[in-house]
Amino acid sequence: MKKPCCALAALSIAVALGASVATAGADEAKPDKIVVTAYGGLWAESVKKNYIPCFEKKTGVKVEVMTGESSDWLAKVKANPGHSPIDVIALSELDSLRAAREGLLEQMSVDKVPNLASIPDEFHKPWDDYGVSGNYGALGVMYNGKTVEAPQSWKQLIDDIAAGKYGRKVAWPSGTYTWGPSQIWWVAQQYDGSIDTAFEKMKAISPYVVKFWSTPVEALNLFATGEVNVLVYWDGRAFSFINKGNDWAKFTVPEPGGVVSLVMQSVVRGANPVAWEYINCVLSPEGQIGNSETMRYPGTNKTVSYPDDLRAEFTPLDKIKVPPYHEIIDRIPEIIERWNKEMQ
Repeated sequence: MKKPCCALAALSIAVALGASVATAGADEAKPDKIVVTAYGGLWAESVKKNYIPCFEKKTGVKVEVMTGESSDWLAKVKANPGHSPIDVIALSELDSLRAAREGLLEQMSVDKVPNLASIPDEFHKPWDDYGVSGNYGALGVMYNGKTVEAPQSWKQLIDDIAAGKYGRKVAWPSGTYTWGPSQIWWVAQQYDGSIDTAFEKMKAISPYVVKFWSTPVEALNLFATGEVNVLVYWDGRAFSFINKGNDWAKFTVPEPGGVVSLVMQSVVRGANPVAWEYINCVLSPEGQIGNSETMRYPGTNKTVSYPDDLRAEFTPLDKIKVPPYHEIIDRIPEIIERWNKEMQ
């Protein structure tokens, strides 16, 4: 029979060894890095500045940023089921619905993402919590204030472009761009609601469009170099450019408002659970206000207070127009195919 002191010593060693094994197991379960996606240019800069330091400090896990576009990232995930090269994916509203339908995403909860409790339902519930948007923006018009007057309405803008008012100095989103189909839907709403009419209007303006752009970086280059004087563009990116000493540039959201931009953050099915902490950082007050200061987009966390000068640039919620995504999602392939046939 062991003496009590020896038994206690043996028990202590066993507990210590067990704790050591448990710690080792936890360390082994934690990846060296996760891969997150970000749109190029200013967006990627904001991710690196405002989200990644929070995540790496909390987890000790490094982050690799993959830049590109929503549809490209979704294709990579679909091509590698169970072995995705992406852990946290940023998708457009429609791509997020599509990915959730196909079982490619993990469903989030407040237990996994505590800051989700501070996000209004409209920014995640329509996606059944398979995605959440950390910010929102609106598509409007950036223009050269020295040569162009602000358009009062989208219908006026489209008709004026078609009439040659701005010459061949216009850039417009491509129908194949991530938010292109939503913009085509919005053009239709300015007339009779018909997609046929929207395509007629796009054909009418095409002689005056230097480029139907497919990436925001490409679009901004056209405007910054003076190749175009009228650019249909996102509010946050526009104000970021204007505030860098480009006060000749102006921005407006014509009546009756602008199509919303939501970037849905999701954890890809099968990703390491540590990835939830990245989304928690995206939704944190610090991450939200940092991103807003960098990107000039309002965050969705309702607990955040913004300086007056920053808030003045935000598009009011009552001017945000949300397409009926569940209704138009099945028409997207048709719209893109038609764009490729009729507009290229």
